Amino acid sequence: MSGTNDQVDEILKSVRESPTYLSLWSAYKKIQRLSPKPPKSASLRASIAIIGSSTLEPLAACLDVKIRLEGFHNHTFIGGFNTYRQEAMDKTSELYNAKPDIIILAVDAWTLLDQNFLSSYPRMSSKSRSAAIKELANSLIAIVEVLAKNSAALILVNNFIVPTFSPMGVADNKQKISFRQFFRRANQLLEEKLEAISNVFVMDLDSVASDFGKSRTMNWNTYYRGSVPFGEEFTLVVADEYMRYFRALKGLTKKCIVLDLDNTLWGGIIGEDGIEGIKLGPASPGIEYVEFQRLLLSFYNRGIILAVNSKNNFDDAIKVLREHPHQILKEEHFAALRINWQNKAANIAELAKEINIGLDSIVFIDDNPAEREQIRLTYPEVMVVDLPKNPRLYRTTLENLDVFDALSFTKEDMARGEMYVGKHKRNELEQRSTSIEDFLRTLEIKVRVKLTGDFDTPRVVQLIGKTNQFNLTTRRYTDAEIKSLRDAEESAIYSMAVQDKFGDEGVVGVAIIRKEDVSWTVDSFLMSCRVIGRSIETAFLAKIAADAKTAGTKRVIGEYIPTKKNAPAADFYEHHGFAKQKEMGDGASWMLDLAHGTLEVPDWIDLIEE
Repeated sequence: MSGTNDQVDEILKSVRESPTYLSLWSAYKKIQRLSPKPPKSASLRASIAIIGSSTLEPLAACLDVKIRLEGFHNHTFIGGFNTYRQEAMDKTSELYNAKPDIIILAVDAWTLLDQNFLSSYPRMSSKSRSAAIKELANSLIAIVEVLAKNSAALILVNNFIVPTFSPMGVADNKQKISFRQFFRRANQLLEEKLEAISNVFVMDLDSVASDFGKSRTMNWNTYYRGSVPFGEEFTLVVADEYMRYFRALKGLTKKCIVLDLDNTLWGGIIGEDGIEGIKLGPASPGIEYVEFQRLLLSFYNRGIILAVNSKNNFDDAIKVLREHPHQILKEEHFAALRINWQNKAANIAELAKEINIGLDSIVFIDDNPAEREQIRLTYPEVMVVDLPKNPRLYRTTLENLDVFDALSFTKEDMARGEMYVGKHKRNELEQRSTSIEDFLRTLEIKVRVKLTGDFDTPRVVQLIGKTNQFNLTTRRYTDAEIKSLRDAEESAIYSMAVQDKFGDEGVVGVAIIRKEDVSWTVDSFLMSCRVIGRSIETAFLAKIAADAKTAGTKRVIGEYIPTKKNAPAADFYEHHGFAKQKEMGDGASWMLDLAHGTLEVPDWIDLIEE
């Protein structure tokens, strides 16, 4: 590692110890002077662009450093003061030359409104007010549409902060279109018009400001002196909100919540209080735990995995999950259970292995500080939640985590709980089977491979964004980039869906192919970790090789680029008869000569081609 990168690590270490606005600002300035070299691995590089109507460097500095704290080498493009229109309209501008992963359009409503808007509003007719709403929203929408047309980046545009003040005072809500309603309607129009553009998201700045306290968002000294609208503390909050989108785009969000039971899902200790004595019911004490479980169930229904890690007698605890009339989360809601007297750190490692996820995908929730500290020390990659002593704060603590974001929700997400029930049944069958082949034949596996269309594109984008373990190159692509690759003659995107006797897994695999006259290069090949180990990857690769041969191609080239998480895929191409072609930095390229080599679909898999 270069001295420069060592210096960057030291700077970031100091920020982790004291993540204040001033420490982030200072770190940003120091890192810019060092100009560290980007890593060889493209998966560790990031690029963002911020354009808008105010002085943008304070927000950009905070975002840049926060991205680096996530382990990325980042390049940040900062637009000029109120030059966002020119930057968006000019296809040759530095904005587009930066090739950002994310473009943030930060525009204040007051810069778009006529300077006499505030003073004139009391005398404006409702017709004029309605026209001004459309003009305000459409002026911003027009810029967003240009950005979406010119760039494949994820585009984030903030909505408008609804003022707490009104020139009409307490009679404001008696107006045909009240002053506050003016901004609410503009926000609604903004969301309605941009909803259909898949790579555009409206960042709800108004809600963020409301939660923070609108009266505290502005720093009027910096606003009037240098057009820096937000105070230091609120700038950090806004940066954190944008980081939610960045983590979702880069597949950094959490997938699983591992829960304790006693004094976490219910009050009291089941082994001492018995099923009738624990606190769990429609009134306090007890309603706090019911409400906490309801929120957890909503997470489950959107695709977050739940698991249990509890020191308890199994029969006592499972009885609550199965029989307690006020227990919201039942046994079938949990992908895996560890209810025993074993060390919880050992349990959590077993849970990760059983569910087949990385430890860094786990959030651990336990009321016991000693258990939390043990997990922190043993597995620092696990996110450990400091649960408050008061159970009435459990729900709000979980609501404020903001680590489970996804850029889209698919039918596979909604059915994930049922899929893990099927996984449990498969595990039971495997234990009873005399051999792996016998087990796989009994599953009655059907694999459906097809070229990606409009219907499954959202799921394809999601898999590309979040799949880490069985991902040969870990290249990330946005929705717009996938659509471009999908529609181009020189590339193809395959999706793979899987089902067996225990259920339908949905779309679980993606391959991106770049076509040349004599070769097909597998740019990306990835599968959901929950279907690894059934030879499904062999059927998928065999289909691609067969299509390449049918197209007259002489060889298939595959690439493997190692990351911290994709070691399970390291020998994939070698295992399937590919010969190593050349080293590529830390990785390598592999080749299958179609004139002399072939791939067969395992005979226990029914390959359905569309």
